[in-house]
Amino acid sequence: MKTLYILLLVLISYTNCFSQVDKKFDKIVTQEISLNNGTSLKLSDFKGKVVLLDFWYRGCYPCLKATPDLINLQEEFKKNLVIIGINDRDDAQDITDYYLYKNANYLSTYKTDLNISKTLSISTFPTFIIIDKKGNIVYNEIGFDKKEIRKQIKKITKN
Repeated sequence: MKTLYILLLVLISYTNCFSQVDKKFDKIVTQEISLNNGTSLKLSDFKGKVVLLDFWYRGCYPCLKATPDLINLQEEFKKNLVIIGINDRDDAQDITDYYLYKNANYLSTYKTDLNISKTLSISTFPTFIIIDKKGNIVYNEIGFDKKEIRKQIKKITKN
């Protein structure tokens, strides 16, 4: 009985976390987001593409471990997928140095006054959010299951 209770609490908190993300997501879609290469973008600019948001930071070992797989995903789905790292903790130069070292083929945000993780109530890293071609959140995951994320991207890019 105690195990069932704990399982229900975890499921409820997980569901609440991402229902809050959906509600708060509209706040960041049209905001200008600064990237580590000195450019900026708005998530609303990517309608027609699938977007994978990777919430990460340099001190997170599972986040760093996911980087090579994200590079491969970006290469595999380069015509239909945009990966954007969301990092609200590290400065732009630190991220740029890391991405150069890893030869990353996607960009990341960095620590600014706009804290996307905080806005979306994301406090567990890594967290991944997939946005479909219409701009809707269609998948989210705490942790990194590369097979599942690839499966979701493949399914969404077909639509």
